[in-house]
Amino acid sequence: MTDPDDLDLLARLTAGADMQTTHRDPEHHVRALRLVDGPMGVTGGLLDERDVSLLAPSGTALAATFNRATVEAVGELLGEQAAARGVDVLLGPNLNLSRSPAGGRNFEHFGEDPYLAGVLGAAWITGVQSKGVGACAKHLVCNDTETGRHGYDVQIDEQTLHEVYLAPFAAAARAGVWAMMAAYNKVNGQHCAEHPGLLTRVLREQWDWDGVVMSDWFGTHSTTASLTAGLDLEMPGPARHLGPAAAAAVRAGDVPASTVQRAIEHLALLSHRTAGRTAPTRPPAETRRLLHEAAADSFVLLKNDHTILPLAGDTSVAVIGPNADEPAYQGGTFARIALGPEVRTPLTALREALGPRVTAHEPGAPSESRVPSLLPLGPRATDSPGDPGFTVTFHRVDTDGAVSEPLATDTRATGILVWFTELPGIGALADLPPGSSGLVRVSCLLTPETDGTYDFHFAGTGDLRLLIDGQETGRGGSRALPADVMGALLHGDVTRIPVSLTAGRQVRIDFEMSFTGGGRAQGMQFGARAAVPADLAERAVRAARVADTAIVFAGVSQDSSLESQDRDSLALPAAQTDLIEQVCAANPSTVVVVNAPFAVDMPWAERAAAVLLTWFPGQEYGPALADVLTGALEPGGRLPITLARADTDHAVTATGPSDDGRLTYTEGVLTGYRHFDAQRITPRFCFGHGLGYANLRWRAAHLHTDPTGRYLALAGVTLSSGTGRGGKEVVQVYAVPLTPTGATEPGRPEQHLVGFTTVHVPPAPAQPRIDIPLHVRDFSVWDPRTGSWRPRAGRWEIRLARSSRDVFHRFRVYVDEDGKLRTGPNS
Repeated sequence: MTDPDDLDLLARLTAGADMQTTHRDPEHHVRALRLVDGPMGVTGGLLDERDVSLLAPSGTALAATFNRATVEAVGELLGEQAAARGVDVLLGPNLNLSRSPAGGRNFEHFGEDPYLAGVLGAAWITGVQSKGVGACAKHLVCNDTETGRHGYDVQIDEQTLHEVYLAPFAAAARAGVWAMMAAYNKVNGQHCAEHPGLLTRVLREQWDWDGVVMSDWFGTHSTTASLTAGLDLEMPGPARHLGPAAAAAVRAGDVPASTVQRAIEHLALLSHRTAGRTAPTRPPAETRRLLHEAAADSFVLLKNDHTILPLAGDTSVAVIGPNADEPAYQGGTFARIALGPEVRTPLTALREALGPRVTAHEPGAPSESRVPSLLPLGPRATDSPGDPGFTVTFHRVDTDGAVSEPLATDTRATGILVWFTELPGIGALADLPPGSSGLVRVSCLLTPETDGTYDFHFAGTGDLRLLIDGQETGRGGSRALPADVMGALLHGDVTRIPVSLTAGRQVRIDFEMSFTGGGRAQGMQFGARAAVPADLAERAVRAARVADTAIVFAGVSQDSSLESQDRDSLALPAAQTDLIEQVCAANPSTVVVVNAPFAVDMPWAERAAAVLLTWFPGQEYGPALADVLTGALEPGGRLPITLARADTDHAVTATGPSDDGRLTYTEGVLTGYRHFDAQRITPRFCFGHGLGYANLRWRAAHLHTDPTGRYLALAGVTLSSGTGRGGKEVVQVYAVPLTPTGATEPGRPEQHLVGFTTVHVPPAPAQPRIDIPLHVRDFSVWDPRTGSWRPRAGRWEIRLARSSRDVFHRFRVYVDEDGKLRTGPNS
C-alpha cells in the first residue's frame, strides 16, 4: 500500500458512510453494507409507523424456550426479512448476560447462564446467516447493565471473564458469526473498542475468528489505539476517529499500513459472505404460525394449582388488568419495531377464542406507560381533518425569535418522533447558525367523547410546550446529553398537564419543541389519556367475584426497558400489586399473567391459583396466549433466570459504577442460580423451572462414554406420558465439581448447566430415549497462569434434572488431566 491515493481509499472504508451504511470500493471487493438494528426484528431507518416490520419474541423469551430449533427458525425468519429489505448485517444477538435482575436491557439477553446464552445465541446466528445475512454478536464484553454504559470500567478477574462473560461470544465464534460489536464500556482500564486483549488476543489468536469487529454507534475514542487493538469498522458515519484519520495515522507512522489492510480484508470477506443473501417469500400465514408457536414455546407456567389451566370448556372468565388491552410487546430501545394493524391484543384474542364466556373486561389499574398513546382518542390531522393522525411542521427560529413559515410538512400516525442528523426543511443539526434554533410543531384536532379531565404527557430533547386552542397550557422537555444522546431521547423527563375537555367540543392541540444546533439527534414523544376513575379497582374486583375464573394481566408498559437506564425496583407498579391481591382474595381461581421480560417481585404468587410468565413475546402474543390458556398449545417455557423471594437475595442488585467510574464484578463466577446455590438461598422459582399440561414420566437415567470420541460422554433418560396427552419436556444436565471428600468445591459453582435438550413426548405408549452430549470444555476451568483452558481433573457429579433444584438422577464420575471420563464405584 504505497500509493497515497490507495491509502486514502482504503482508510475511508474503516468508517461508516452514514447511520446505517458503509463505504464501497469495488476494486478491493468491498460492497456498501447496510447494517440495521435487531434483535427482535429488522428495524428500518425511520424507526416509526412508516416502517412496519415483523416483531419476534425477545431474547429472554427465546431463551425460555430452551429450544434450539425454535430459536434457529426465528433467526431464519429474521434473516429472510433482512434480506428482503436489502440488509447485509443484522445487529444481534445480544450476548451479554443478566448479571443483575435490574439490568435495563435484560430483555434482549438470553438469560443469566453463559452456556444457555451461548447455545441459543449460536442457534439464532445460524438461522440468520443461513439466509446470507450476517449476524453481529454484541456487545463485547461486560455491557451487562445500562447505567453509565459509555464510561464505566468493569473490574473483573480473568477466570470470571472467560468462564462467564466471554463464553457466549466464544460460542458465537465457534458458530461462525460474521461480525461482532465492541461494547461502549471499559474492561480493566481499557475501552472495549481499543482493547487488544479482547480484539486481538482473544478473538483472533485464541478463537481463530475471521469476522469484522465494529464499534457500537459513537463508541470510538481514538484512532491509533482502536486500529492497533483490532477494530475494523467505526460506526456510524461520517468518520470521527477512523476513515481519514486512519490514513493520517499511517502517514505519521503511528499505525502500520498492514493494520488498515487487515481491516479491509475482513470487510471484503464480510462483503463476499453477504453477497448471496436470499429473500424467499414466506406466506404470511406461515410467518404468523412460526411467531405464534415461538411465543407459546416461551411462556413459563410457574404454578398451576388444581390444574386450573388449561381452562375448562364451560368456564366463565373475567379479564382484568391493564396489560390485557395494552400489552407490552417489546422494549423502548432504538431497536423498536413498528407493528402492523393486524396485531391482536390478548383481550381481543381471548374474546375471539371464548366468545360470551368472557363476561367482563376491567383494567383494574392504570397503564404505566410513560407517555400514553393519543391515538385511541381519535386525533385528526389539522391540514387534512378527514385523516387520522398528526400534522407535523418544521420551522427555523431567527435570533430575534421570529418563527418562519413551515419549511416542510408531514402527516404522521405516531406519538414518537425521532430525527437523526437532520430534520426536514431545517437541514443538518450541525448547520443551525449560532443564536438561531429549530422548531417542530405537532398539531391535531381532537373531539372528546366524554366530559372530564385528560392528562397530556410530553417529553423530548428540546424545550417543549403544549397549546390548547392556541393558548399555552404547559412547558417541559430536556436537553439531549452529548455523551449519550440515544439514552437521552428515550428517558428524558416527562411533563404531565391535566386539561378539562368537553364531550363533542373540538379542540386544537399543538405540541411544540424548539432546539439549538449541534447534537446527533432530536426527538419528542407526546400523548394523552382520560384521567383514571377512582373506582377502577373496585369494578375489577366485582367482575372477578362473579366469574368462574379471573385472569389478571399485569406487567410493564411498552416504553419500559430503556437504553442507558437500569431499573430501580423489581416490583410491579403498586396499583397492579394491590389489584392482584384483591382479585385473588375475591376469587380463589385467579390466574396471573405477567407480561414482563425480566425478573419481577411476586409476593402474591402463593395466593394465585396459577402464574404464567410471558416476557416480551412478539407480535403474536394475543393469539398464542389464548391458545395456551385454552389448552390448544402447551406452555413450553422454562426459566432462563432466577426469580427471588426478596430483591436482596440476588448476587447483584446495584448496577451503577462507583464514584471513580469502576464497576467491580465482586461475585466472580457465582452469578444467577450459582449464587443462590452457593449461599443456600431458596428462590421463589428456580432457574430451569417450568410446568406443562401433560403428565410426563422420567425413567431409566443413563450415562456412557461416546464411542466416537467426539464427546466426553452422553447422558440422558427415557421419557413417557402418563396420560393421553403428549407434551414438551426440557431435560437439563448440570455438572458439580467435588472435593476428594465428596463436598462441593469452595469458590466454584455448586453446579453449572452443561447440556439440555427439548423433547416433544407423544402420548403413551411411546417412550423416547434422550441422549445429551457432554463436552470436555464444560468440565474444564480457565487457567490464568497459562491463559488457556484445562480439564479440571478430579471427581464430578453429573445431575439429570428438570430444573436446577429438581434433580432426577445423579452420577459420580472422574475426569482425568487428559479430559477422559471414568465411571464406576471408585469414581
